[in-house]
Amino acid sequence: MTDIKEVFDEAENIGVIGSPSSTSELNIDVLGTAVIRGLVGKFSLFNYIQDGLDHYALGQITEITMQNVWTQDATMRGIIRQKGRVDPITEKQDIHTAKMIVSSVFAKNNNTIEPSLFGTVPSTGTPIRLFDENIMNALLVDFTEELFYLGKTYGTNIKLPMWLKHFGSDKFGVGEAYHIGIFGKTGSGKSVLAKMMITGYLRHKSMSIYILDPQGEFSTEFSSNKELRSIVENQLKRDVNIITLQNITFDYNVILLRKLLSATNFFDKLSIWYNNHKVRFVNEFVLILKSKGTLDDSITPWNYYKRVAFDRIWKQIPTDQFLQKTIGTKNPRERVKSTWQNLDPDEMYEIWKGITSLFRYRENSIRLSELFKIVSGKGVLVIIDLSSREKPEDIIWNDDIQLIAIQQILSKINDQAEESFREGGNLNSLVVIDEAHRLAPRERTDDEDIELIKSIFIDAVRTTRKFGLGWMFISQTLSSLHREILNQIRIFIFGFGLAWGVERQALWEIIGGATEALKLYQNFRDPQSSFGKREYPFMTIGPISPLSFSGTPLFFNALNYPDEFMNLNF
Repeated sequence: MTDIKEVFDEAENIGVIGSPSSTSELNIDVLGTAVIRGLVGKFSLFNYIQDGLDHYALGQITEITMQNVWTQDATMRGIIRQKGRVDPITEKQDIHTAKMIVSSVFAKNNNTIEPSLFGTVPSTGTPIRLFDENIMNALLVDFTEELFYLGKTYGTNIKLPMWLKHFGSDKFGVGEAYHIGIFGKTGSGKSVLAKMMITGYLRHKSMSIYILDPQGEFSTEFSSNKELRSIVENQLKRDVNIITLQNITFDYNVILLRKLLSATNFFDKLSIWYNNHKVRFVNEFVLILKSKGTLDDSITPWNYYKRVAFDRIWKQIPTDQFLQKTIGTKNPRERVKSTWQNLDPDEMYEIWKGITSLFRYRENSIRLSELFKIVSGKGVLVIIDLSSREKPEDIIWNDDIQLIAIQQILSKINDQAEESFREGGNLNSLVVIDEAHRLAPRERTDDEDIELIKSIFIDAVRTTRKFGLGWMFISQTLSSLHREILNQIRIFIFGFGLAWGVERQALWEIIGGATEALKLYQNFRDPQSSFGKREYPFMTIGPISPLSFSGTPLFFNALNYPDEFMNLNF
């Protein structure tokens, strides 16, 4: 075991603790030999005695300021304006001061290193040394088996250790679920970081991951990236279960049929605009399809897609008996009858078939009510691809229908979570939600399905943590995601693009008004404007790294994906 004292003494000295300093923020007097170094964002370390034990405090430098009191004199300013430099006043009398926020503290107790608290301020003159991998290895020698790498410390090539602990109570578990939020503008690297985190969680064989994938991004990655799939299947011994629209069959009910038809132009084409009329129409459709006449047998919901089912209801629509049951006044009845006469039955059948085929039994299809019973258990990876990328040709799929599907799936997840918890305790599972800002907006909307989805999320983040079921929300925006969801998130990760306007205010509230940390975040470069290799900077808060357990923000640049990420972790 490398002695921490030895590697600390060998590290580069960049300054000393100055005055004034506090346990929340330290002022560092930067040495003359270090003023030309790019120190902002870099980890630094100092050694001090607390409660009779050697302590090592680690933090990141958030800001550098320079002051020269001589050059602030009006007379001296006039001379400088004429000559430019005034030796030995300019440069040599400059005083550089760094702001440092302590993120973690370790105590050396006999031969072990253990976490501690920053409970006092060391004396002025205490040396500050640059953090390096030798120090990291010495500090974390007892935890190497748990470590995972998502990035490098901001502005350096030193890999930043993370621990992605599972939610169970056995080895490397935390015993409860965490809710996670990954935020950043388009192109900030949040989706790639989410893929890396998911892969990290997959190392725990008892942990299950469910990914709700509206855009098909995750299913594409796990199906087309051969190296990643090989690692997941061969090294991590996980099956990659990708559920597409080819595999999903909706659970039939009358309300769902009406909602799905309303999500198309079926009723509009019939000049049916009022919701109560739509409800009555669908109720009558179902009664007609259930009826047993002398020639026709009842038709089951999974056969509604057949032409015989459509023809049975289509020929009834213009009849007085049907219209009097569904529309209360004469003029709208006449309008529907007239419209019906001018419609192409084949075109209307295609719409009907496109919706009712969602209830159709297919080869290898799974009903939503059965999906999570079939794929639930210890250590499964399930990606539910709700994009139209692999859509059966005979179904209609649009944004409104996708929302209905998401609402159905989330309800099933919650129901199954409660049932499984009652049967076996901790679920040890994570549900990943992409495009979360679209599904759980802060403001109330007129969309019934979005409001239902939002209510499911709010209930879930409040209750499922005790089940061992965590949620990962990936969102382009912070300010428009529902506040109750933000309140329940334990691990926050912020990519580029949240430093202005209402996003900045929301960010400031979450990080507790840590002004210096916010300043460093505002220095993030847009990854899309980089020359050559792109860098994706992130700020994180929460129990995600052994180098930050005090609740202060931590800064890093994400690893290059997939090559660098794979090489460091597998």
